[in-house]
Amino acid sequence: MGLKTMVAVSLWMILPLGILGSLLHFAFDWSRHNRFAAIFSAVNESYWEHIKIAIWPVMLLQIVLFSLGGHRYPAFVPAATIALYSLPVSMIGLVYLYKSITKRNILWMDISVFFVIIAVAQILFVLLLEQLAPNWATIVLSVLFLVGLIAAFLRFTIRPPQEPDVFIDPTNQNYGLRAHPDIDSTPPR
Repeated sequence: MGLKTMVAVSLWMILPLGILGSLLHFAFDWSRHNRFAAIFSAVNESYWEHIKIAIWPVMLLQIVLFSLGGHRYPAFVPAATIALYSLPVSMIGLVYLYKSITKRNILWMDISVFFVIIAVAQILFVLLLEQLAPNWATIVLSVLFLVGLIAAFLRFTIRPPQEPDVFIDPTNQNYGLRAHPDIDSTPPR
């Protein structure tokens, strides 16, 4: 796949990525609380879980694009890594910004922010892919940061840090799988 096609696909996929991420909000319940599905879908209403359902669809598209020719472009991995890291930063920034004004979560605003951050990540990916001229150190650092991000998203649903801003479910003050309303929330002994 050529660069122009990769750019076009990345931009055309903004809406499908937002829809797929939105569907991942419900996939844990649809899977009857399958722990494998928990890694990729939202298990509670924390910011972490909403960031996760944005990260995985974007990462899936990047894996597909990488395998279809993205590996030929030195800027691909750094661009993909920066775009993925932009998702949590953008989501938390925009949600806290609008909540500082409204003093509460508003569903349509949350959904809008979700689609906006995916659009920002895709546009950032495209701009960096087209314009970045990384050296080997940039690529190696990008791979290390990408591995760290993947490890965090694989681990922190099952064993989230007890951090009250990003990982706590605001509806019940629990973390990870224990915050899901259909799962036993008693702390482990």
